[in-house]
Amino acid sequence: MRNTITVGRISIGFCACVIAAFISVSPAGADATDDYPIPKRIWQTPCDAEQVLAAVRDTSPIYYERYIIDKSNRPADVQQGAVDRINWFFSLTPADRRAYSKEVATNIYGEPMAQRWGNWAKVFFNNKGVAAKATDVCMNYSRGDMSVWDWPVLLDRARSSADVPTPTPVD
Repeated sequence: MRNTITVGRISIGFCACVIAAFISVSPAGADATDDYPIPKRIWQTPCDAEQVLAAVRDTSPIYYERYIIDKSNRPADVQQGAVDRINWFFSLTPADRRAYSKEVATNIYGEPMAQRWGNWAKVFFNNKGVAAKATDVCMNYSRGDMSVWDWPVLLDRARSSADVPTPTPVD
């Protein structure tokens, strides 16, 4: 009888602890923070998309190269759509950019470019210090310089592959 009471008390105590744990845990929020999904420095910068991209090219060249290579592997309409969409983003006021960041944090499917190319703005919205380094120096670059979207190495590769004659099949 004594063991039954002790086991009962332990069971009641354990259940009380489990219930308390569930009550004290709040649901996770999917709200944006100052640096997620778009870093605060990006939505506050006075620079345009081309200034930021030029700064990324010079401060984080690996990220720039990966982004431009990934972009070049997309259909032409997706490439142009990404350029147009990021220019749209940088045309917004900082408050509107922040609101967009909050919307994207909770509704990624609300971003039309994400449906066509998931990493369409990765180099701009990167949280690994790329945005921080770029926004520190982006004012030193020319506004609206669209040449930054064309990586010279890719252009050189395209020219050299065009110069190589196509082999004639042998029967």
